[in-house]
Amino acid sequence: MHIDSIRFTDPPVHHQFPSLYENLGLPEVSSYIEQKYEFDFTIGKTKRTGYGSIRMYKQYEVFKVIIIEKLTGFGPKRLIELERLLMDEVKKPFIDNIEEDITPQKVFHMHFGRQDRRK
Repeated sequence: MHIDSIRFTDPPVHHQFPSLYENLGLPEVSSYIEQKYEFDFTIGKTKRTGYGSIRMYKQYEVFKVIIIEKLTGFGPKRLIELERLLMDEVKKPFIDNIEEDITPQKVFHMHFGRQDRRK
């Protein structure tokens, strides 16, 4: 398996969560920066195209590669190997894009819990 090329399709997006969730220790509800990309890869003699995104959780400085669509013929071992290859290829350009981003796009995730019920 070989990654032939990677193209970022969107600018980095900053996802902000309320501070209520930040200190729970759960990356799923922690603020992160995400950027989507398209990649071409070769497996055997077949060339294919896939779509993914990379996230950096701000508080933990942990990176995660997400493959957006299901790839036929890929089991868990191949997916882990593909994610590792993608991480090696996309991490450095992603960090460069974050540093060069002049006006960051932000998405705010809000808490819509119930207020005190009064009768």
